[in-house]
Amino acid sequence: MEGPPRLSRLTVTQNEQAKVEDKVSDIYRVLVNVSPRARSLILELWRDKHVEFLMRGLRMLAPSYHVLDANRPWLCYWMLHSIALLGESFDPRLEEDVVDFLSRCQDPNGGYGGGPGQASFVLIIMPHLATTYAAVNSLITLGSEKALTSINREKLRLFLLRMKDSSGAFRMHDAGEMDVRASYTAISVASILNILDSEMVKNIGTFIISCQTYEGGIAGEPNSEAHGGYTFCGLATMILIGEADRLDLPSLIDWAVFRQGVEGGLQGRTNKLVDGCYSFWQVIFSHTPSEGGPLFDSSALQQYILLCSQVL
Repeated sequence: MEGPPRLSRLTVTQNEQAKVEDKVSDIYRVLVNVSPRARSLILELWRDKHVEFLMRGLRMLAPSYHVLDANRPWLCYWMLHSIALLGESFDPRLEEDVVDFLSRCQDPNGGYGGGPGQASFVLIIMPHLATTYAAVNSLITLGSEKALTSINREKLRLFLLRMKDSSGAFRMHDAGEMDVRASYTAISVASILNILDSEMVKNIGTFIISCQTYEGGIAGEPNSEAHGGYTFCGLATMILIGEADRLDLPSLIDWAVFRQGVEGGLQGRTNKLVDGCYSFWQVIFSHTPSEGGPLFDSSALQQYILLCSQVL
């Protein structure tokens, strides 16, 4: 007896995946018939061009960036952090300008907003945990005395405690959403500024555990889908508070390493397309006890980043 007819139509997800694989194959095909020297040049990080792009962005951004106006501390963080990773020093005048700008994003009652004067109806800043994380890490990356002393640690501590919910989780801002991202940004900032205390840590581990899904990864909130960014935030939070062993770590690692696609890049969720940003969130630097090597194909990931994500 014949079974039911098979559906020949592909889903939207399958079609999009096929398109990405075709594009990546076209790019990788260039490497097949070139000399080792040419291959080395193709697989090169354009350091100087990246530094030039980042330095230019700190001084002036294109008009298209207006959509990120409420994320201006993030723009500072992304650029400063990248410049530091590339081993480049900061111009003293530029450093002062960044500190002055972020100081104007700092709320008098603690925390940092998305930009000077950004609030709903009044000309004050609405502090937000995400932009607070970005601002604090920007200032620490600069590392000067002026940058570090510009952070009002006591007021910031009070802001973090105001964002703490009785469930143990944190809110992103006053009356805002509670998710794993909020927990990580709060605990990370408190830890790096040495203001982390038992009141902040209370019940946060239990909340993170409730967000680990059947897949092994961590969702933004209970009963949601496992996601690369949230998994990073959840695991990092548990490490910072010394409770990582409460998670199902084998299941988490299995989920994370199986996010590497055939293209070499990493996806943020099951069946999601590979994406350059997950090369940061998803990389787990765990090693197998027997072989001592990474649990993912690091060479394939480097190739994907350099050939498919790097823009001239």
